[in-house]
Amino acid sequence: MIAPSPNRPQRPRLTTLVATGLSAAVLLTVLTLLALVHHYALRDAERAAGQRLQQLSWQMRDTLNRAVQKAIGDIRLISALPQIQQPRSPDEARHVLESLQKAFPDYAWLALAHPDGKLYAATQGTLEGQDISTRNWFVQGRERFYASDFHAATLLGKKLPASSDPWRFVDIAGPVPAADGRSRAVLCVQMGWGWARRQVQTMLVPQGQPPGTEIFIVRQDGTVILGPQGSEETILSTDSLTLSKSGQPGAIRERWADGQRYLTAYSLSGSSASSSSSSSDPATPSWSVLVRQPEAVALAAAHALERRILLAGAALVVLVALLGAILTRRLTKPLEALSHDIGQRLAAQDSRAPLPPIAQVESFHEAQELSHMLAQLVRKEESHLDSLRTLNESLESTVQQRTREIAGKAMLLERALAQEQSTQMLLQERAAELRAILDNAYDAFIALDPGGVVLDWNLQAEKLLGWRRSEVIGQPLAAMVLPPLLRRAYERDMRQLAENGGDAVLNRRIELSLHNRDGQELTVEVALAYVPRSSGHLFIAFLHDISERKSLFASMEAMALRDTLTDLPNRRALMVALDEAIQRANRLRQNCAVFFVDLDRFKQINDRYGHEEGDELLRQFAQRLRDTVRKTDTVGRLAGDEFVVILENLQDDAAAQETADKLRPALLQPFRLKTTSVALSASIGIAVHHPDDPHDLEMLLGRADRAMYQDKQTGKPQRRR
Repeated sequence: MIAPSPNRPQRPRLTTLVATGLSAAVLLTVLTLLALVHHYALRDAERAAGQRLQQLSWQMRDTLNRAVQKAIGDIRLISALPQIQQPRSPDEARHVLESLQKAFPDYAWLALAHPDGKLYAATQGTLEGQDISTRNWFVQGRERFYASDFHAATLLGKKLPASSDPWRFVDIAGPVPAADGRSRAVLCVQMGWGWARRQVQTMLVPQGQPPGTEIFIVRQDGTVILGPQGSEETILSTDSLTLSKSGQPGAIRERWADGQRYLTAYSLSGSSASSSSSSSDPATPSWSVLVRQPEAVALAAAHALERRILLAGAALVVLVALLGAILTRRLTKPLEALSHDIGQRLAAQDSRAPLPPIAQVESFHEAQELSHMLAQLVRKEESHLDSLRTLNESLESTVQQRTREIAGKAMLLERALAQEQSTQMLLQERAAELRAILDNAYDAFIALDPGGVVLDWNLQAEKLLGWRRSEVIGQPLAAMVLPPLLRRAYERDMRQLAENGGDAVLNRRIELSLHNRDGQELTVEVALAYVPRSSGHLFIAFLHDISERKSLFASMEAMALRDTLTDLPNRRALMVALDEAIQRANRLRQNCAVFFVDLDRFKQINDRYGHEEGDELLRQFAQRLRDTVRKTDTVGRLAGDEFVVILENLQDDAAAQETADKLRPALLQPFRLKTTSVALSASIGIAVHHPDDPHDLEMLLGRADRAMYQDKQTGKPQRRR
């Protein structure tokens, strides 16, 4: 090889240029990708973390709302009990209150107060007989249901057992309505604050929240009533607290008083979770629920992704630089050999012949050396010069094309790797979230294959049916929860659902009777869904125990048909019984009769001796009516001192008159009350229904009513046909 001329400047080598260019291109690509990931990954991570924290905030808000609403529901339920409506003694009322307290230990104190402000009965007898007329819960609870704000215990705290944590309460009070709609008494439930602390621990620990996740419950004045150690009873002032008071939930990044930046989700208790409005339940206190997490913890996954991309990019730059140097070295090696060969040939030829002028190439070192050699050989090897120039251009084009292909494939590879990693992380997070939701759901969750074999089973299913998840996976559901007589029908229905679908069952709620592990029968509400998959399909079932609700509805329906004072059928039940009696009379071609009975001078006795004696008189009068008529006859109370007797299977009208004549002397016997004995008469109006008469209940009662008033005016029994 001919040494370069000392007066020609040295150019950079092609190897150096290509390696440097490839490294710069890859580095620029990595930096651009890193900038995009920094922008979008941080935004997505913030959104995902904010949604998780908002879910915690909503769950805590809903827990506070449900706790207060449950206490209000308990007040409604027990206020309808006779032991609370008309207690015979404080012991009787106290027994009911203490039974409720045993069922719900979070109720620290329950009390029943008279309208005059005197405490009538309380759990463990605490404060009984004292004047509580100035207490806020008593003043507010006389007219409506009321829930107080979080407050410290004063007088009651001295009566309750000593505790390491000072007693704090939320008061829920409501009126005990009388028959005339007025408040008979005021019922109060004081809930200890321990249930809220347990709920916070239940929400944070089982769900595997990242370190640093904290829940704050703040009053409207900014006082922290529940939070991490050392924060309670302090005043909080943050942007999230201000935003939460609007009633709209959300999440923001902000700096707290400790100087750290947090991602904070907020919501307001008392507001409706399903409504976008900011209206709230007036009986539920408005507390701000804040859930915060350090920004570094919330966005840790995005920062880790950036570091991995940066390390992978640096490694790729080094690798591409080495590959570029090796490839370029292989491309320039033939050129260097050609230059050396030409130099050898020129040295053997006559150099005195003049050479034609030729343009000098000044791009890089190899091209410069090649053009210098070709300038000396142009006379004898011009054709060779053209061939070499063509070869040189082809090599440069090939290098550029391969460089662009390598850079493009490297970019595509980086994007594919980043997308795959992001997808894997998202799938893992979604799977963890779904498992947490299923395990903490209020309904039992069961996943079945087409043959009815259990594939999945959550914690609520364990509580409802008694089997642990590890015991039921792979077992047929019908053999565990259905009686033998129903299993074949269940298997047939499952096959039909798998083959033809079932719009009448799928995605709807149906009632079903099941047996738990102990053999007890449960009434559940089932929602069944059909989920197609690439490898087949499965069924998803959600079960909700409604046994207690059905029992409560049956009890309430029975109470709705009885008069609470006399335990007789009320007007609603009487109308049903009268309609059935007329239908039977028409079908059997017999008469039936209606007595309209009204006590004479009841108002004077009630005004003279009081309502309690009046109520006792009505109870004895109702019992005497039932004892006098036949077992097959119906006795009911319309209202006040008005009673109705339905007689069936009468051969003629005289039979009804005979029953009335037997009833009058029985009602004239003295009634022994608590403080006195009274004797009074009753006015009886008789209306007889014949098989061919119109089927009109109101008309029949109206005839009996008019006959009763005529009897009251004349003092003689009257009968209306």
